[in-house]
Amino acid sequence: MLTKKTVISGPSSQLLGLRLSRHLKTNVVPIEFKTFPDGERYIRIKGEPKNCNAVVVQSIIPPNPDRSIIELCFILETLKELGVEKVTAVIPYFAYARQDKRFLPGEAVSGRIICDIIQNAGADEVVTVDVHNKRILENFKIPAKDVSAVTLLGEYLNRFKPNNPLIISPDEGAKERAQALADFMEAEYVILSKFRDKHTGEIETKIKEINVTNRDVIIVDDIISTGNTMINAIEIAKSQGASRIYTACTHAILVGDSRFRIINAGADEIIGTDTVPSDVSLVSVAPIIAEALKE
Repeated sequence: MLTKKTVISGPSSQLLGLRLSRHLKTNVVPIEFKTFPDGERYIRIKGEPKNCNAVVVQSIIPPNPDRSIIELCFILETLKELGVEKVTAVIPYFAYARQDKRFLPGEAVSGRIICDIIQNAGADEVVTVDVHNKRILENFKIPAKDVSAVTLLGEYLNRFKPNNPLIISPDEGAKERAQALADFMEAEYVILSKFRDKHTGEIETKIKEINVTNRDVIIVDDIISTGNTMINAIEIAKSQGASRIYTACTHAILVGDSRFRIINAGADEIIGTDTVPSDVSLVSVAPIIAEALKE
């Protein structure tokens, strides 16, 4: 017999789903998934999840976020067809969250479209973790909640016993995150200014005098993708005398050789969470997701 609340781990979040089930003290319904020779996906829910509240854990992650969306929709709609009373879509990393409006004529407002797709597939509520743009969640007509991993990152960073740490926000967009981390770690924080060309995507960070001589620095952001934003901040901190430099984020995408370039620029550690599985997923967000679901 299944418990009242049941976890289904999607293909992109297998371990996180298992960790979440342990925090919720509930069971996991296994799924079978594979790719056909022509690239189509196959999903089968192995079990009879009737008369329960199902929690589907599925990050929309690279290298194929579109496939993750299709898998999520297959699971959501199948659960509804199988008679599940309520389906919560836990989407730890929510791709397409950058585009909440039309910046250039003719652009697709991809964030809104993805919200519509997930809702229409059968989600009754949505939980995200440090979504890049919270305005995206306003597109849902169902309850949608975002939770923050900042405290979990702070607890992990405290293990290094940083010396007189300075928290750096690499741009204005990470200001609230840097301030929250600074409050938790009882540290100072500063904000750098970043400019992005809308057409080329090139990033420029304005050099700023900061008091980092012989201090440990923690540069925090929600996402590390190409690493360019982090590298700019690392080089500024390094050139002004920082001791150890830690880069911390919730979603460590780390495209291409970004990991090498970040460490080569002067970072001592890259610390991410398991919203995106990798060998830098050193912090699990299962506890904060479990708390949100209990609430």
